[in-house]
Amino acid sequence: MILDDKLRKNEIIVMDGATGSEIARLGGVMDPAAWCAVANKTHPEVVRRVHEEYILAGADVVTTNTFTTNRQVLAGAGLADETVSINTRAVELAREAVNNVAPGRPIAVAGSMSNMVAWTPGTVSPDPRFIPTPEEEYENYCEQAQTLAAAGVDFILMEMMRDIDRSSRAITAAVETGLPVWIGTSCSLLYDGNVSAWNQHIEEPASRLSPDHVEQKNKSYASLVEAMMSFDPQVMGVMHSTIDATDPGITALFEQWNGPVMVYPETSSQVRRGVRTPIEPAVFAAHCHNWVQRGIQIVGGCCGTTIEHIRAMVNELPDAIGHRS
Repeated sequence: MILDDKLRKNEIIVMDGATGSEIARLGGVMDPAAWCAVANKTHPEVVRRVHEEYILAGADVVTTNTFTTNRQVLAGAGLADETVSINTRAVELAREAVNNVAPGRPIAVAGSMSNMVAWTPGTVSPDPRFIPTPEEEYENYCEQAQTLAAAGVDFILMEMMRDIDRSSRAITAAVETGLPVWIGTSCSLLYDGNVSAWNQHIEEPASRLSPDHVEQKNKSYASLVEAMMSFDPQVMGVMHSTIDATDPGITALFEQWNGPVMVYPETSSQVRRGVRTPIEPAVFAAHCHNWVQRGIQIVGGCCGTTIEHIRAMVNELPDAIGHRS
């Protein structure tokens, strides 16, 4: 894999930031059931531009716009029959971006996969009309993983793994491609300062959940990490977790995992004294600097992380000076 040498030498690897929220910020139209999935079809120039800007900001990894492009999610947008073409196009756009702005740099294209399902429009709750059976779900993940591999990604990036059963089905499909697999787990901060596996009822305001949404009980983050490690990934990490949850999440991950670690939190907001505010690039960059000092090798951002955040992060990391354009 194109980044194997950096991994072996323990060099800092810069990931990109948010894809979906940046597509929306730069003019892409989102779908109420499938979020940013359809932008590969409707706004390819915006998707390509997001990748290009992250590369110019210093990213070593660009993540395909495929977080919500498995068949069960696209079914909610009426595009299930276009699953292969939409995923293939996403990889093409990432490759085009690399070739356009940095053809000589060793930049990896990560094929993003999640275990998302279609949302009930107007919420972030699962739409019961499009929830697959376990067998259908596994086949959907196999279809997406094989499509990403055939289209030419360098590795599969499993994003927002927050449960064991469904995440295991998705990761099994990714591993079967034969490509390296990086696993990003997500956690939530509890009142006692510890973390659980990511809990939607902690992280999402009630206004974004459907009235019949079943409340999730807290699940062990340590057990989640242990289950994900059984797949022998190349990299493990903490992602799509708040800045506040990320620090104890890293501590918990270090207790079990000795391989390369990636961290890319969501930066759309933080709560201070009851007020929710976005995290500024300089604040994000300072946290990334501290995480690298703790031994984190791979850093980037998730939802809410803009191109400016990644640029600020690269400028904050001494070992990343060579990434600057």
